[in-house]
Amino acid sequence: MTEQSVDAAGYLPEAKWSIPDAIGVFVAGLIAAVIALVVLVALNGGEEPSGITQLVVSSIVQGGVQIGLMAYLSRSRGIGRFHADFGVAMHLRDSWGLLAGVGLQFAVVYLVLVPLQLLLGLEEVPEQQVAEIAEDVTGTVNALLVLVVVVVVAPLVEEMVFRGMLLSRLRRSFAPTPAVLISAVAFAAVHLADPNAIFVIPGLIVIGMVLGYQALRTGDLSLPFFTHAGVNLIAAIGLLYGEELIERLEELEAFIGG
Repeated sequence: MTEQSVDAAGYLPEAKWSIPDAIGVFVAGLIAAVIALVVLVALNGGEEPSGITQLVVSSIVQGGVQIGLMAYLSRSRGIGRFHADFGVAMHLRDSWGLLAGVGLQFAVVYLVLVPLQLLLGLEEVPEQQVAEIAEDVTGTVNALLVLVVVVVVAPLVEEMVFRGMLLSRLRRSFAPTPAVLISAVAFAAVHLADPNAIFVIPGLIVIGMVLGYQALRTGDLSLPFFTHAGVNLIAAIGLLYGEELIERLEELEAFIGG
């Protein structure tokens, strides 16, 4: 079956999820993450643990609960196979999506967000919570934990929920473009759990649309996952090492300039 015929035959035709199913899975993960943080504070004597600890624990608990709930739904209401029920697949041939994701991130920043910042006349954009956490990351182990959470856990779970469950449901009722657009808007909107993320919402919608079209064209989540991971990878590297990289570039420029 060619890529063009995949969507014509129906995107994830075995999946019969409803919109409440997708919302329920996502909200259940959020609730579990909040509970985990409350327990974490209690175990820490009432004091908030470090931002990196909160990020790692909440992300792993949220992702674990969401994947566990999807596994239950797959067995109880699906056909019991993640590929058919949620589109989960990993194809080595799609690993080029990492580079595509890096390119997509740069394109969104310089073609969407920078012009928007200039249009609005903003000298600075609001700093997201994850950026504040990244500023406090010290040591290789903590940096690796952030990369695993941001580059692997988050893309995997978000693709299963938004391009696996939600998009497959929307595609049964809408043509490809409105289905992709609605799922992309939903994907962007959930990031407003951090109010400072409002500035990047247009960029997230663009990214969500690219990932949605990839899913429809290929029939599974392999390429969208790799692309999503590439998007998050360059963002994570920028957050963790952005200032250091700028300093090194300035030193190199000074050395070359003599």
